[in-house]
Amino acid sequence: MSDRDFLQSFFDGKPPKGTRLMAARGLIPIPTNEMLPLLTRLLKDDEEEIVNTARTTLTGWNEEEIVAHLQTRGCDTIVMEYFSGSPAPAVQEAIILNPEATVAIIASLAAHVSAPLLESILYNRTRLLESPEILQRVKLNPAATTQILRLVQEIETEFFGSKKRNYTVGKSEPVDIVEEEPDAVEMEALPIDLDLEGLPLDPQERDAAILSRIGAMTVRRKIQLALLGTREARSVLIRDSNKEVARSVLQSPKLTPNEVESFAAMRNAPEEVLRLIGVNRAWLRTYAVVQNLVKNPKTPPMISQRLLSRLHARDLALLAHDRGIPEAVRQNAERLSKHRDASKS
Repeated sequence: MSDRDFLQSFFDGKPPKGTRLMAARGLIPIPTNEMLPLLTRLLKDDEEEIVNTARTTLTGWNEEEIVAHLQTRGCDTIVMEYFSGSPAPAVQEAIILNPEATVAIIASLAAHVSAPLLESILYNRTRLLESPEILQRVKLNPAATTQILRLVQEIETEFFGSKKRNYTVGKSEPVDIVEEEPDAVEMEALPIDLDLEGLPLDPQERDAAILSRIGAMTVRRKIQLALLGTREARSVLIRDSNKEVARSVLQSPKLTPNEVESFAAMRNAPEEVLRLIGVNRAWLRTYAVVQNLVKNPKTPPMISQRLLSRLHARDLALLAHDRGIPEAVRQNAERLSKHRDASKS
């Protein structure tokens, strides 16, 4: 029997106790991405010995392998549910950053994780838009700082207006229930994309028409369009004066790497947008994003200074002579460039 057939036997039927006990000990030669789901399923076995053995095996499992598995697309919900009870920040962060984590899992974590991880939860505006009950759990978290609570209030106001919603998770009790006004329009009822029919073909006239349509929208409509709209709409909304609208563009599931590169280079982008790009490890893996941020005079100096060391020698030397960036950044680029030259010689 192949490893795949052996694993499938656990899902299609019930192998003998000896076989299940061997699997509970982690002795089956299968990859981590198959073993962890198997072990978590064995926690529901009707034999106490097998349950205890599987729990012991999971407790001693290598944390780096757990984190790597939790970060993957297609990670089993049952695995994320089990490890959401882990006190390890790296494990908690891996679950929070996985877009496939369920609402119930994120809501559970929101009630007890540390302040930095609460910020990560609040950063995913798409998830909050779909599941505002997560905000209630954040507010109940003892680790929530004044700044985090202020951000929650801003999100509630910008996404849902001044009305409070009936936020619930699973079987938990409703919190802060206030009746909706009869004519309240749910965001889901609004059209998602711009109606591009009838727009002028001339590029300048077309841009003006799009700006006019977006300018007439409410903040709630802009946020939804930022999350679910077209690339054309995102290119306009990323410059919106309302920071929640601009932030929502960066949370769009349709956002492409090329767009992030262009946003990093935009000199009329809000400083908050450049800061958020500059702290996103996934986006910073792209050299063009790093380079565009450092060359952008609107990028917060703290972000630019931190990224200088990642520039290639040639780009660093050019930056040392760029009078268009903040002087402190230029001087540090010059010092770093000279230091590298001295090290080579």
